[in-house]
Formats: sequence, structure tokens, C-alpha cells
Amino acid sequence: GALALVASSFLAARDAVGEDPAPKPVAGIKDVMLSMNEGENSVVGHLRADFGGTLDDDGWKVAKARATMLMEAANLLYGMKPPMGADDAAGLAKWKQHVMDYRGCADAAREAADKKDAAAGKAAMMSLAKRCKECHADHRKEE
Repeated sequence: GALALVASSFLAARDAVGEDPAPKPVAGIKDVMLSMNEGENSVVGHLRADFGGTLDDDGWKVAKARATMLMEAANLLYGMKPPMGADDAAGLAKWKQHVMDYRGCADAAREAADKKDAAAGKAAMMSLAKRCKECHADHRKEE
């Protein structure tokens, strides 16, 4: 009772002053790249294994979910600025196009999983690898 009243009062007061209650992204580009793309335990690594193996219905659902999360990763990347190659409008536009190409490959993988089409999934993963190399050439700063 009382706790709910206090919480609803806080939320109403916060909303009244125009604060956005949505959490802000905390991941950076490197976080997205490592978790989504780096190695066999990444989302991409698992998708490659999924499309290269034999999946049951649940496996296809998981593959589709993984591809969906790659699309969400692209949504995060779209609003970020890469460490190099995006200091002007043309460079930033190039970055955003690379991100949308990445998202398109993820969408193709998602569609392949939805259709249970391993060959299309493998093709999407090969296309994604190519897109990654192209983007890295333009925007990745070597450490």
C-alpha cells in the first residue's frame, strides 16, 4: 500500500518535470563488437555453429533470437560514433551505411532461421563477415 503510493508519487513527479524514464544505453562500440562478433562464444559464433549444424525446432527459435539480437546491436551502433573515419557528415553517413549493411545481414540470418534454411543462414554469416571487414577498414582504430 504505502510503498506503492510513494513509488507512484515519485514516478508522477518525475514524469511531470519531463524526465525520460527510459534507461540510457551503457554499451560502447567495443562492448557490442566483442559480445556480438568476437570468437566462437559470441552471438555470431553461435549463429555460425547453428547454421552449420542440425537444429530442432527449439534450435531454430534460438537461432532466430540470436539474429534478432544482432539487429538490435546494429540499432545501438547506429547512434554511436566510431573511433575514426566519421569526423564529417560524409564519414558519419558511411558509418551509418555500414551499420545498416550489418543489420541487413542480421535480418537475412533472422529470416533464414525463421524459414529453417541453413544454406541461407550460412550465406548471411559470410556476407556479415565481409561487411565487418569493410567497416573495420574505414572505422576501426587498431590498438
